[in-house]
Amino acid sequence: MLKFLGKLLNRDFTTPTEPIETNVPDHEIWELLNPTNKAEISQRKKSLKAFIQFATRQLQKTESQRLSRVAMRALDDSCDSFDALGEIMSGDDGQRRGKWVFIQLDCKAREEIVWQVSEILTTFGIRERWAHDCITEFRSVPESLLALSDWLAERDLSLLHFETNSDSYCSVIVRASESSAAKKLALAAQLTLYDHAEFSLANT
Repeated sequence: MLKFLGKLLNRDFTTPTEPIETNVPDHEIWELLNPTNKAEISQRKKSLKAFIQFATRQLQKTESQRLSRVAMRALDDSCDSFDALGEIMSGDDGQRRGKWVFIQLDCKAREEIVWQVSEILTTFGIRERWAHDCITEFRSVPESLLALSDWLAERDLSLLHFETNSDSYCSVIVRASESSAAKKLALAAQLTLYDHAEFSLANT
């Protein structure tokens, strides 16, 4: 005890303490509060990028790359693949008119389906249009999407639906022959896609 007091009394309190760094970047604070496996995040980025490139390959390469960058930045912020994809679907820097890829709908906004489908069909080089008054012809968004899915199937296209964990609906159109590949790429990116049969079972 006496030795301890001696050391304490003889301590040089005039030596300045090392200053504490307060200007810490946001991403370092996030890593401290939310420790993650960097290898896992890196792999998820690669997988999400692969899925986005697959889903947007009918666009010009520069636009596909731009959307990939939007998702990668969003993934850095949230570490959630669907949140990152959401930035493409409806974020300020996301998909643009004339280059539409993903259908994104509020649970009551079935009137929004027709114009979004028309834009997507244009990117595939398809002139034919799905012409319906979704407000009067269908009772809900799922019913509208199921009718659209039937129409697309007759043209060798598939409508796949994302698990959103909310009351919104998000879908993507792919070639029918590539439906399985799309689902596998989505799964690798920690996204869930439902095909027509699965979506119908859950919504009828």
